[in-house]
Amino acid sequence: MLQSLREWCDAHHVLLIFDEVLTGFGRNGPVVRLRTRGRSSRFSCLAKGLTGGYLPLAATLSTERIYEAFLGDYHELKTFFYGHSYCGNPLGRAAAPASLQIFEEQDILKTLAGKISLLTELLSDLRALANVRDVRQCGYIAGIEVKTARANLSPGTSRRGPASASRRGNTGCSPERSSTRLCSFRHCAQRDGQLQRAIDAIRRAIREVCRSGRKD
Repeated sequence: MLQSLREWCDAHHVLLIFDEVLTGFGRNGPVVRLRTRGRSSRFSCLAKGLTGGYLPLAATLSTERIYEAFLGDYHELKTFFYGHSYCGNPLGRAAAPASLQIFEEQDILKTLAGKISLLTELLSDLRALANVRDVRQCGYIAGIEVKTARANLSPGTSRRGPASASRRGNTGCSPERSSTRLCSFRHCAQRDGQLQRAIDAIRRAIREVCRSGRKD
């Protein structure tokens, strides 16, 4: 599909952009998908994985041809001018090489397959909770959907769910815009024990917030 999309963009002179802010650095396959098995984008947007999520830092990768299109003297007005509050943040720039060093030294991509399998195993237990409607997983990313029937939810669920998970130490769990969905974004360098504790925190939080038992 990606190859077909790339061919369509080329035929219509459209720049293909891969948003890998969340999925990059192994969470959904390779480090980045700027070039993977012959499929390539013109831009790849990276962020969270650069620093392991500890500090804000982002980068945009592109091709040499596009880079040169914005390269020139000031009077040529080729520069793509922009500015953000955290541009060139020294702490973020220090955290990035440290995170990438761990990524390389621990050969994260090589060990990721086992962690994804462990995540699949741990998520299977969540499926057995009566208030869990569905659990979806793509690589090292997971989404947990909780039933919305008022009879199955305790008062204040929309506020208590993420708060309960956070209290239990699950800092990698965040609510979507809909209060009935939780997304779990695990760091690829996370140890197995940390992953187990995180999913256990989600399980206990769902039981605490919802009037849930086990499915028959």
